[in-house]
Amino acid sequence: MTIHSSYKSGFIWSLVVVIGLTMLPLKRASGEDAPAVSPAAADPFLIRNDPKPVLFFGDDATAERMYSTLVETYTLSRFPSWKITFRNTGWQGDTIRFTGGRAKSGDQGIRRDIESFHAQLIVVNYGINDAKRGDAGFQQFSVGTNVLSRDMPRVGVYRAVFTSSNPAEGYEQGQPAGSSFNLTLQKFADEMKTRFPLGWMDGVNAVLKHPKGPIVPQMGDGIFVDLFDPMLALIESGRKAGALSPDDTQGDKTNRLVPDGVHPNWSGHLVMATLILQAMHAPALVSSATLDAGSHSTVETDGCTIAWQNSTGDSVQFERTDEALPWPIPSDCAPALKLPGFDPAGTLNQYTLKVVGLRAESYQLLIDDQPIAIYTANALAGGVNLGFVEKGPVYDQGQKLLAAVIAKNDTFYRRWHDIEIGPNPNPKTGRADLDAAGTTELSRLDKLIADQEATIDHLRASTPHVFKLVPAKN
Repeated sequence: MTIHSSYKSGFIWSLVVVIGLTMLPLKRASGEDAPAVSPAAADPFLIRNDPKPVLFFGDDATAERMYSTLVETYTLSRFPSWKITFRNTGWQGDTIRFTGGRAKSGDQGIRRDIESFHAQLIVVNYGINDAKRGDAGFQQFSVGTNVLSRDMPRVGVYRAVFTSSNPAEGYEQGQPAGSSFNLTLQKFADEMKTRFPLGWMDGVNAVLKHPKGPIVPQMGDGIFVDLFDPMLALIESGRKAGALSPDDTQGDKTNRLVPDGVHPNWSGHLVMATLILQAMHAPALVSSATLDAGSHSTVETDGCTIAWQNSTGDSVQFERTDEALPWPIPSDCAPALKLPGFDPAGTLNQYTLKVVGLRAESYQLLIDDQPIAIYTANALAGGVNLGFVEKGPVYDQGQKLLAAVIAKNDTFYRRWHDIEIGPNPNPKTGRADLDAAGTTELSRLDKLIADQEATIDHLRASTPHVFKLVPAKN
């Protein structure tokens, strides 16, 4: 939405605010009203091709490096030519006033954990630890949310995604998602919805009214993403449908999104990452190919090229070269993919193959001679989505990329938390006073991270694969 020749806003909210003399309609983004976005959508993806990092900042859910890893693997696989990095400065036990991040003050925390990274975009997730203090923590959370959103533009962060926390999950009778803690978390989520735009606009206006004149060349994007309400609804609907454990008598915590009550597992983090990516207008399409088996011709492609090869009888064979990879996610996300109404494949991972003119009743799909799945001719004529197929060379490459990203993020976590900050940082700097051994270890980890990111760049590149459709044996 254009607000001035040099200012652009990506805010989403259901009220009107003033930036200078301009009125902006804003709409809140949530899992319920965030549309499935295609590459042709009017609103561009909030993450940009920019060497400045995307920064994740928050408490336990962020420090677990799971939803952040999934946002990262999505972006790296979808845009393999982009020069882009991701960093995570989340802290276990932290609150929005930085009391758990080993910082002496909120100001020291925001300058150390945010400003020093010069990020292109920051994703902020807080609430769980603040809410554990109940009413005593609510005032701190309210003030902290406003202060953080206000101060970020003042330290050079003009593009941000603020989120509510994930819900709790338990088995208390009559409670939302089985946890009375959600009654408190709801209050905190509602406060985040209210406080974010107000504090953010205070900060932006303070920068625009700087004595030296407006110093923001382009007004930033700022959105709020509600994770709490859509995720709570998925837990309840998933239990009703039998996709999630309806009670705790089975002792199986894999069919839950928040197995210990407050910390999401990979399935829960997939829900969080999907909601965030949808709100950021992430494109749905990986690539698509529509082919005519009868004439051995390519009808239409988007994001890939097709080179036909010799086909015999009712079989079809061609080489497909994609511009991107499907979104790699851990196999532990499987329970989330069964949730009714939750469709990350359709909204974010469309890797499709459509073949008309097939003569046999059903076909075995092979990629590089590896069996993938059996589809009916009718299904192939309508188009099949291979985005989350869990076998074959395309899947294997994606899993290697995922493993490399996890390893890099673990290395940075050690570098940042254990070495640069350390268990007892200097109160004046918020960082460790490193001796020679610490400085050497920091350099070693920096080199390791650089090597790991070079490996990641190599794994992002898509390669040609031979697809075969062979009549399936009954």
